[in-house]
Amino acid sequence: MQVERMLTVKYAALQGAYWFLAAVGLAFVTPLLEGKGYSGLEIGCLNAVKYLSVIVFQVWLAAFSDKHAKTIPLQWIMLLLGGLGIFAAGLLWWIGRNFWVAVVIFILYGMAVNCLSAIVDSLSVQYMNHGRCMNYTVSRAVGSASWAVACVLLGVFSDYFGVNQILLVQIAATVFFMVIVLLMDPVDFSCDTKTDGNAQNANRSNRENDTVHSSLYILRNFPKYVLFLLGCMFVFMGYNLNATYMIDIIHHAGGNHTAFGIGEFVLAASEVPFALVFVYVRRKISVDKMMVVCALFCTLRAAATTFAPGVALIILSQGFEILGLSIFYAASVYFVMENLPDSDVIKGVSFINVASVGVGQMIGSVLCGIIKSTFGLWNLLYISIAVSFVGVLIMIGMVKAPIHRKQNEICMNDSYTVLQEK
Repeated sequence: MQVERMLTVKYAALQGAYWFLAAVGLAFVTPLLEGKGYSGLEIGCLNAVKYLSVIVFQVWLAAFSDKHAKTIPLQWIMLLLGGLGIFAAGLLWWIGRNFWVAVVIFILYGMAVNCLSAIVDSLSVQYMNHGRCMNYTVSRAVGSASWAVACVLLGVFSDYFGVNQILLVQIAATVFFMVIVLLMDPVDFSCDTKTDGNAQNANRSNRENDTVHSSLYILRNFPKYVLFLLGCMFVFMGYNLNATYMIDIIHHAGGNHTAFGIGEFVLAASEVPFALVFVYVRRKISVDKMMVVCALFCTLRAAATTFAPGVALIILSQGFEILGLSIFYAASVYFVMENLPDSDVIKGVSFINVASVGVGQMIGSVLCGIIKSTFGLWNLLYISIAVSFVGVLIMIGMVKAPIHRKQNEICMNDSYTVLQEK
């Protein structure tokens, strides 16, 4: 099928708008809270609360969205979460140092800003599973480029106008995001990729693809997917332990918010090249093996950041992202499409968000505050390397795991194939 350029352009704009607004709530949350006078332990607790809300709300939202996919469009959910994000950002901008009010705000932040990522990705899967041909990886690359530009601009902006004022930028970016949501095409559920002549899709089990399964069923019956979730948890936990206090690492080396923004720019810009060549790489290397490379380069990035002797080398160390989370962002959607039934794709994408952004970064946030306060910043960074390496080992085990427990009934490579019983 020929790629629909207009749909790809619209979806790329959606990814770009989301990752611009997310830069404030994700990349700049530590300098933002430090600017308001919160301690390292309090910042860790607030981040943990945010990620806990992601775990709870994302699981419910995923089940709800899969169940009501044909009646409640994902675009409606995006608009609701966008409005909630505007309210949370406005309240955080208004308050000073008030820990318990901040707890409530960060619960809302997790529900809105963090959960939006999985919903945006799920929309692309709905398009591709129902007859629309679009270039997801290029669109996701636009998101990374947008994040990169946002980080530089926000770093300079915060040095000139104060870090608290970047919340107003987030509000404006969210309004722009909501406008793009209104322009997105509806999903035509009457059209299915199984009718496009693709032999692999035509052989899928209708029973598996049409049934919306429970979360417990997925976790019990798809071992490769479950190991992938576990690997994501450790990879993102290590990332969180290493990156949460990046602003402190930069300051220790003599840098400022602008240097921090440049570092985030290098990190995000490094994600773009792989997204552009993903289609070609996928023909040579399976998605599960790509994830092993992803975990390995995340570990190398953590090590390079830890041992870099100056600001310039700390910034350059972020270039390991070129084969780190760049692979995760480009390929995770395809991992879900290859390893779970069509009817469970929103759940599948959302659970990845729960495991990585939710559980992994929540545990990382709790440990960050405790370890930094008790053992110091550098011991925290050493631990981040070890945790990331555990993620590498789990991803290696994931490659060898079967896709479905009932291998005598269902075998899935790129899709399900029903085998006749002898």
